[in-house]
Amino acid sequence: MRSGLKGGASGGRLRGATASLILCGPAVALYGGFIVLPALLGFAYSLTDWTGWTGTPDFIGLANFRELCSDTLFFKSVRFTLFETAMIVVFFTFFSMALAVLLDKLRVWKGLIRGLFFYPYVLSIIVSALLFTYLANYREGAVNLLLRALHLDMLAQDWMADRALAPYFIFTLVAWSGLGFFTTLYLANLQTIPGELYEAARIDGAGPLSVFSRIQFPMLLPTVTTNSVLALITGINLFPQIVVTTQGGPGFDTFTIGYYIYHLGYQKDRLGYAAAVSFMTFAALVAVAAVQVAVLRRRQVSL
Repeated sequence: MRSGLKGGASGGRLRGATASLILCGPAVALYGGFIVLPALLGFAYSLTDWTGWTGTPDFIGLANFRELCSDTLFFKSVRFTLFETAMIVVFFTFFSMALAVLLDKLRVWKGLIRGLFFYPYVLSIIVSALLFTYLANYREGAVNLLLRALHLDMLAQDWMADRALAPYFIFTLVAWSGLGFFTTLYLANLQTIPGELYEAARIDGAGPLSVFSRIQFPMLLPTVTTNSVLALITGINLFPQIVVTTQGGPGFDTFTIGYYIYHLGYQKDRLGYAAAVSFMTFAALVAVAAVQVAVLRRRQVSL
């Protein structure tokens, strides 16, 4: 009897393992082939002087990483990327939260207005970047045409070629295209707050600010963690926006880390060195994200 039970249990585990392999195996294989394996190969190439065109790359050890420590263009790219990322994280973490709270209070045309905010996210990044490139054109751009129509010709300029304005132009593009997504995450979380909490706050005479600080904000903290990490990744990975709009200009002022990797690998034929930059960026991103999640989760527990 016991042997039969053991045999049935082992058979059940075998069937479960087989079903898991059938269902998850293809996804795991694709992830391993297209994500894990290229990442491992990238690290291996970072230890070589591979140009991407030559045959067998030569092993050079940590020479690429030593060069990276004195690469001024790399550090310039890091500073610009961090500047953009800081604005993006603050905007998508807090402004989208405030917008979600306001949209949650709508009673008229709720779906239409929410859809208008989400629509830019549906557009591809390339289309959004091309649209902003058109808007910023000096001669035919809609922004300058509007300024001239208002007799404000002195304010018309090439918005992407100005060293002072180009970073904010890129930030505006990212903020416009991604605001709907981050706001929708907050809106979805707001729908999970029990109505009884609002009813109790109303009975106690709590105002909108008290409701937000005592009810909504503590309940939104899990989404704050999610949005801040996603915004961090968005900022660090700025690349297609730069390719379509400024191409790293004026000069090298809008070089992000992603565009610098592209510049090294496909314009300078230094794929080995580009792989080293990619690996260091990945390691730094994982470390920052881990600290960010730990701090925010500790904040959730304290509340």
